[in-house]
Amino acid sequence: MSATPAMAERVGVMVLDASGSMWNRVEGDATRIEVARDVIDEYLQGRDPKVPLSVLAYGHNRRGDCGDIEVIATMERQDAATLASRIRALNPQGMTPIADSLRLAAKQIPRTAEAADIILVTDGLETCDGDPCAAAARLAEQGLAVRAHVVGFGLTDSEIQQLSCVTEQTGGQLFQTHSGAELARALDQVEQAAAESVAEPEPEPAPVPAAELNASDEAPAGSVIEVAWTGPDDDKDYVTIVEAGAPEGSYIDYTRTSRGSPLTLTAPDALGNHEIRYVHQQSGDTLASHPITLTPLEASLSVPEAVVAGAVVEVAWEGPDNPKDYITIVEAGAPEGSYIDYTRTSRGSPLTLTAPDALGNHEIRYVLQQSGRTLASQPITLSPVSASVTAPEEAVAGSMIEVTWEGPDNPKDYVTIVEAGAPEGSYTDYTRTSRGSPLTLTAPDALGNFEIRYVLQQSGRTLATQPIGLTPATAQLMVDAPIVPSGQFPVEWTGPDNPKDYITIVEAGAPEGTYTDYVRTSRGSPVTLEAPAEPGDYEVRYVIQQSGRTLASLPVSVGAGEVSLTIEGTPEAGGIVTVNWQGPGRYEDLIQIVMADAAEDANAIREARASQGSPLQLFAPSAAGDYEIRYKASDSGEVLERIGFSLE
Repeated sequence: MSATPAMAERVGVMVLDASGSMWNRVEGDATRIEVARDVIDEYLQGRDPKVPLSVLAYGHNRRGDCGDIEVIATMERQDAATLASRIRALNPQGMTPIADSLRLAAKQIPRTAEAADIILVTDGLETCDGDPCAAAARLAEQGLAVRAHVVGFGLTDSEIQQLSCVTEQTGGQLFQTHSGAELARALDQVEQAAAESVAEPEPEPAPVPAAELNASDEAPAGSVIEVAWTGPDDDKDYVTIVEAGAPEGSYIDYTRTSRGSPLTLTAPDALGNHEIRYVHQQSGDTLASHPITLTPLEASLSVPEAVVAGAVVEVAWEGPDNPKDYITIVEAGAPEGSYIDYTRTSRGSPLTLTAPDALGNHEIRYVLQQSGRTLASQPITLSPVSASVTAPEEAVAGSMIEVTWEGPDNPKDYVTIVEAGAPEGSYTDYTRTSRGSPLTLTAPDALGNFEIRYVLQQSGRTLATQPIGLTPATAQLMVDAPIVPSGQFPVEWTGPDNPKDYITIVEAGAPEGTYTDYVRTSRGSPVTLEAPAEPGDYEVRYVIQQSGRTLASLPVSVGAGEVSLTIEGTPEAGGIVTVNWQGPGRYEDLIQIVMADAAEDANAIREARASQGSPLQLFAPSAAGDYEIRYKASDSGEVLERIGFSLE
C-alpha cells in the first residue's frame, strides 16, 4: 500500500483514548474499551481504504505517564484487519494527554494533503495540565483544511461541552455517545462528513439491485440465527432483524454483508412476528425481507439448598446458551440486572460460582445477556462459615512461622500476619490457603504484639485470629584470619538465617543497606567473602533482607598483610614439595617452583594457585640442583616472597 498520500488527497488521523478509565463498564458487563474495539473494527472494515490513515493512542503503556502517546499506525493506506489487531492489543492503564495528542496528530498530516480530519475518541477530559482548546486554535492557524472531530464516549453533558471548543475552532463535529451503536453512528457520520469535504458530484444512482434471504421461519427469543443471502454486497450493506412492519431504517442487531454468506444475527429477547431484512446502506432501501416468529425460551437450574458464605457453588443448568448469557448469585428479590459473582454459560454445565460473604436468602439466576432478563431462578441459603489458626505464641522477628489452619479455603483466601489491632484488610507477608495446612509466613522485622489472621479474599473479612509476640533477633560474627586487599576470607556467624539474609563487607560507617560482596546466610557458616581492593577500616555485617537492617556488625581492617613461605621436610628430586604459605590468597596468585636466581618473569617449572589453601603440594623437578619457591602476585606480577631449596 502507498505510504505517501498524493497531492489533493484527504487524509485522516484517529486519536484513541486507551487510558485507565476505558475499563469502566458501558453496556451490561462490557467495558468501554471492549465496545470501542468492536466498533472501530467495524469502522475500519467499512471506511474507504484508499484514504490514508494514521492512528495514535495514549495511556496504554504506562500508568501516570503524560508522555505515554504512541503512533501505532503511520500515515498510509491501511489494511483493516492488521490495524484492528493492533488496536485490540491496547491495554488501557494510564493518563489522558489530549492536548499533546492533538499536536502529535497534526504532525502526521503530510504537507501535500489538501484536507485532513482528526477524529478524537475519548471517555474523559485532559488529565495532564494540557489545553486542548489552545491546541485546536493552533490547528486552525496552520492554514490547512484540518477539522478536528470529538467523539465523547460516556462523557457527561458538562464534560462534552468542555471539549466543544476543539470542534468550534476547527469546523469539526461534536458527538456525545453512551453505547456501541451510538459510537458506530458517530464514526459513520464523521466518515461521511470527511468524504463530502472533497467529494466530486456523484452521477445519477444506478437502479437498486435485488436481494434474497433464506432463514428459519421460527427461532427462540435471543438465539443466534443463521441467514443465507444473495445481493449486491455494496459498501456497508447489512442484514438486520426488526419487529414486523417496523419503519424503514429500523434495526436491532445487524451484520454487514461484507462478512459473507451465511452470516449470523442475534434475535431480540422478544416474542411474536419479526422480519429479517437486507438493507442497502447507500439508499436506505430494504431490498429483501423474510418473516420469522420468535418463540419463548426456557431454562432450569440445579443447586444445593444451602452452602456456607463465600463457598464455591456448583450449578447445573439447561437453557439457550445465547452469546454472553450468564449464571449469577444475588440477594433474594434483588432487582433485574443485579449480579455479584457470575460465570458465562459458554463455560458449559455444570459451572461454578463463588457465594458472597453474606448470610441468609439468596438466588441463583440464569440471565439473558441481551436484555438482562432473568430466565430461571433457584433459591439458596448462605450459612455462617468458621475458621481457626494455630501458631506459636512467640517467634523471632523476621523468622519463618509455621501456621496450621482450618477453614473454608475459598478461592484466594489467605493467612497473614499484622500488627495487633490493625484495620481489616491489612496485611504484610501472606500465603494463600490453597497451599494447604500447615503453611508458612515470614514475620516482619519488628517487635511486640502481632496477630495471625485467616482472611476471606472476597470480602476482606477476618474469619479467625491468633495473637503472637515477636521477640528480638540476635546475631554474632567472627573473623580470625587476616584480611588482605582483594583476598578471600572466612566469616563465621550465628543468627536467625531468615530468607535471603546475607553477610557483607562495607566501609566503616556506611549507610544501612550498603553492600559490596555478599553471601546469603543460607550457604551456612562459615561463608567466604572477597575483601575490597583498597586497604582501610571496614565492617562485616549481618543484614536482615526483609528490612535491610543490620543485625550485627564487626569492625575489621583490610591491609597488605605479611607474606611468608616455608617448606616441610627435605624434598627429593622427583618427589613432592609441601609448601606452607601466608599471603593475600587471591584466586590468581601463584605458588611457583623456578630455577635459583631465575628472572622475575621466568616461566615456572611447577605452579599452583594460592586459592588451593595452605599447605599446598607441588611435584618436585626430577633433576637435582638449586631452586626457589616463589609467591607471585596476580595483579602486579610482583614476586612478594621467595625461599631457596636444593634437590639431591
